[in-house]
Amino acid sequence: MQTNEQLFSSLKGDLLDLLIDVLKDHRHTDGIHGLETLFSKYFGIAKFEFFLYTDNQFHLSSACEEGKAARRVTEIDLLAAPVFQSDPDSFDETGDFADDTVMLRNTKREPVAMILLKSTDAWDAFSMSSNFRQLQQLLGEMVDIIMAGRASEKQAGNYLDLLQATKQFNSTMKMHVIYDQLVETVASNLAPFDVELIVSHEEHSNSSRYRLFDYANEQDATIDAFLSGELRVSRDLKRGAAWLTAPVKGMQGTYGVLQITAPVDSSFSDAQQGFVRSICESAGHAIENSSLYSQSHRLIRDLQLVNEVSKKLTGRLTFLEMKTYLAERLKAAFEPEEIAFVYFDKQKSPILLDTTTDYFLTDAGKRYMEYAENRLRKEQDALFAADLAPEEIDGFSPYRSMIIAPITISDSLSGYTMLLHTDKYYFSFDDFKLVKAIISHSSLALSNLMLRDKLQELANKDQLTGLFARGYLDRHMSQSFREGIGGAFILLDVDDFKQVNDQYGHTVGDQVLIQAARVLQAAAAGGDIAGRWGGEEFAVFLPGAGLERGKELAQRLLDEMPAATDPSVTISVGMSIWAPSASRETYQQLFQATDDALYKAKAGGKNRMVISESILAK
Repeated sequence: MQTNEQLFSSLKGDLLDLLIDVLKDHRHTDGIHGLETLFSKYFGIAKFEFFLYTDNQFHLSSACEEGKAARRVTEIDLLAAPVFQSDPDSFDETGDFADDTVMLRNTKREPVAMILLKSTDAWDAFSMSSNFRQLQQLLGEMVDIIMAGRASEKQAGNYLDLLQATKQFNSTMKMHVIYDQLVETVASNLAPFDVELIVSHEEHSNSSRYRLFDYANEQDATIDAFLSGELRVSRDLKRGAAWLTAPVKGMQGTYGVLQITAPVDSSFSDAQQGFVRSICESAGHAIENSSLYSQSHRLIRDLQLVNEVSKKLTGRLTFLEMKTYLAERLKAAFEPEEIAFVYFDKQKSPILLDTTTDYFLTDAGKRYMEYAENRLRKEQDALFAADLAPEEIDGFSPYRSMIIAPITISDSLSGYTMLLHTDKYYFSFDDFKLVKAIISHSSLALSNLMLRDKLQELANKDQLTGLFARGYLDRHMSQSFREGIGGAFILLDVDDFKQVNDQYGHTVGDQVLIQAARVLQAAAAGGDIAGRWGGEEFAVFLPGAGLERGKELAQRLLDEMPAATDPSVTISVGMSIWAPSASRETYQQLFQATDDALYKAKAGGKNRMVISESILAK
């Protein structure tokens, strides 16, 4: 089911087509019949009477007399003048059926015609919408044009161009197409005057015929036309110029000003002013429709993007996966020429993530980073520049569009994302808000990721010693068996630890365990995993290690432990070796064999190492 806006857009196109036919060929056009047909087509109106306003009276058009189809107007000259003045009896008879009246006025708000009709549900619904008055205005202008009879061929050409431009306006949702059509149409009809369109919102193009509104430097008449919404004519003898400035406005606001510049002694006729006013109004409505259309699609796109990013970021991504995904989405959505992801470590020094483009590795790129960091630390908020002035970055600014969004974790600045482009106004303010929202979501996700990693670390680590917990050791050793990786496993126990607790207390005993843990951490190589097995027992897993390396580490622990602890303690060590061919079934045998070796070291006098007699492999 069509909305009122869609219905009016379609009806307007048909009305404009009808008017074009009326003006194009007087002999083959029946304007009033066409109007009646359209009211029947769009609103189901069966009874329709049309009155022309001339000589301060309404005259019933013979083309609308019920039952007199043969007398319908077939020549534009008949429609342009009063056909006949109805007598009171005739007027009453024709008006008996009517329950609605549409008064049509010209652009000067002067009455030009009146329609009496028998309303329908479709008409009632439309007449209550905002499009009704637009229809009244359009019909009034149509009748006024017809009644004027096209005073001259030039004026006829102007209005035909207006209608064609309006049709083009209504057939597109591309803003620059509307701009180009507006400027080209007016320029061709008001030649040799100069025509320029000044737009009031962030639309940028390299075209010399339209530019962004500069409130500080525009002429008074231009600003007046924009603020008042009225067409203005002004002259400046010193500058030797005259201007016709017309607002380009819709129902919800003014979107720019069309400025025509002519020599100072030039004059703008009523017909020219009317033409400019009409085409600017038509363009304004088209711009408004295009803007609303673009906004709705942009909103849908933005919501989809934020939803997609939020959903992705709430998944179990690693930090690397998260930054890679963000870089890909920002590049695809906003197409920056350069993009930087900067992270601050604990010392607050900036770190460039590998998703950053190479430009930021250059001296010029570093100047942008310094600018971004200084502004963020000063203002504590995201930054947007649509036209970055050269002096902003120490006189160096090849990139004119900039978006900087901070990465904040726990209310602390932890980094930022920066998007750059050489074109001015390349990024819109809506783009800026969307980037800011995405980075805000990613900041939360990054904070959650760090919290998750912290919780995982707490689960993996023994809280007293800082060594890995037994479960962590068990998982990695189990994985080495699945992947067929050999290695060495060492169990060690602090000798006579109960006596330490009994003699010095548990606090001292805990310190001894912490000291023993430091010896293990210092002795373990980069790939080795040292952990607390339980109580005063510790373990070291050496993936891929053979017998000699295992013995070397165990002997080092035996030698260094007494000197590194206070009170001094010794340890007993049990060790097992398994080859890559060891099966999963020997996993529990490994623990048993190592525990047996540790027991023998204890039973053999302590402060010694015992190696399991058999290597667990076939």
